[in-house]
Amino acid sequence: MRKLILAVAAMMMTAAVNAQAFTFPVPDWGALLNERKNMVTEDEFELYTEGSVDSAPYYGARLEPRGGTYIGMVAETSQEFQPLGSYLTYIQEMSQNDLYYPANSMIESDNVIPMVGWTITDINSIDYNQVRRVLDRLNTYNKPMFIRFANEMNVSAIGSDPDKYVEVFRTVANMVHEYPNFAVVWSTNDIGALNRPFEYFYPGDEYVDWVGVSSYVIRYFQGNKNTSYNDSVYFMTGDYAWATNRLKPIMEFLSKNNINKPVMVGEGGVATNNNLGDDCEEWAKPRLRNMLWYINMKYPQVKMINYFNVRRDHEKEKFDISDYPYAANIYKEASSSGAYIRRAGGKPDFVFRPANSGETLTAKDDIVKLYTLAYLTGKPNITVNYSIDGSWYHSSNEIPYICRMSLSGISDGEHTLTIRAENKEKSYVFYKSGQSIRFGAEPEGSAAKPEGGSDTAIKVTYNGRELAFDQPPVIRDDRTLVPMRAIFEALGADVDWNEKTRTATGTKDRKRISITIGENRININGENTELDVAAQLINERTMIPVRAISEAFDCRVDWDSSSKTVIITEKNI
Repeated sequence: MRKLILAVAAMMMTAAVNAQAFTFPVPDWGALLNERKNMVTEDEFELYTEGSVDSAPYYGARLEPRGGTYIGMVAETSQEFQPLGSYLTYIQEMSQNDLYYPANSMIESDNVIPMVGWTITDINSIDYNQVRRVLDRLNTYNKPMFIRFANEMNVSAIGSDPDKYVEVFRTVANMVHEYPNFAVVWSTNDIGALNRPFEYFYPGDEYVDWVGVSSYVIRYFQGNKNTSYNDSVYFMTGDYAWATNRLKPIMEFLSKNNINKPVMVGEGGVATNNNLGDDCEEWAKPRLRNMLWYINMKYPQVKMINYFNVRRDHEKEKFDISDYPYAANIYKEASSSGAYIRRAGGKPDFVFRPANSGETLTAKDDIVKLYTLAYLTGKPNITVNYSIDGSWYHSSNEIPYICRMSLSGISDGEHTLTIRAENKEKSYVFYKSGQSIRFGAEPEGSAAKPEGGSDTAIKVTYNGRELAFDQPPVIRDDRTLVPMRAIFEALGADVDWNEKTRTATGTKDRKRISITIGENRININGENTELDVAAQLINERTMIPVRAISEAFDCRVDWDSSSKTVIITEKNI
């Protein structure tokens, strides 16, 4: 069944099984460490809303829902978590002819889609006649089924010869495709042995319906409490053990190779307990929430998550949740949120969408729900504060940081919503009309206009040429803000951005000008000057005061109120 991420052990086992096996290239360990370090230390801070189901990515794969994520669990341990959309069950090797009881009985009677993990340990002993017998038997259930054949090849002996693995997988995939109610799942381990990249094992798009991944959030690498820093980074354990981190390698592989397939966490979990004497609750709580709330928020192409609610006594870290009320409650809360599919062929109530996706959001019982995806390295427990037009509105201290925004207390027109946590801050413009809002763009046909006209009407010219911006200029405290990079580059300055300090710097000739988000000052060649309005994040763009920046670069700035145009001119023209 499930395998721990024992990369070194897997490589040793492979060598013992087949001394003549394929020789994998030795990785550039330093480059790989830096790559993984960038993955686990990349802070994320983003506002999400509840979008329409049809707005989710869709690839037209077998058994793929139009939008949403099937939520499932090992069949035998799922009773208290019903209803579910999927049951995780297994076929062992070439010796098992049918699903075991009670999973077979549950699958026959319940409205679920089974995810059948077909475990293989010897890729050289496949009996295709037996494969046919098993597929024929599974077909008698008259159910749609996912067939996950020979998974986790990147941590086991079945991956010692990639060419053989691909050959066998393609043969079995062709057989599975003869059954119209079955879908083929090619499934890896999320991290894998470090010298076994996914590329070696991908059989090709025509043989794969879904891409699967086994993803277990573990506290210690190989159960070692003294895990080194490098190993914790390489294998994303300890402080870096988050489900959204651990999916980054496979997601980058799919993106890099233009593989457009729905994705499933075929099996996964968070270490809720261990036999090392730890109290895991405080460590596991935010990580369970990350897995169950953030995977399909960050990755809407993930359309199935099966939780491995099984205690295996021989393993040091264990993932069962039934005997841990805090864990069971987190699963129940997330699965009933409306974002998951809880029956075969069903639909969710919504899918998560970035706030600036352009959808018009209509309140339900006067409420629009907002969520913040927040990952701040080394800070598992934070508080996210929401403010509207500069006034505090709501705080939340656990993932997914829900804010239930009442529209009845907000006037029609333009507003700014800001999210803050620790040293992070982002602002989003939204327009409200009646019981609807839209972030980033005014709803069509809305009569709601900010006083003095819409920000989107503001133009900026430089030496007579109108400048184009991907985020329109806005007015804050009677000052016009424009996107930082665009205005610096238009004025001929080289641009540098320091993510750690959130400081933008433009350099032109002998002028070096720096401005920091949230600070009411500008630094010109080492000297600070006060600003009327601070630089700020709006719709994911760093917005800075155009007059202050332009005058700092020795330009003249005028305002034409009739055309709402900021006119910038070099003084020597």
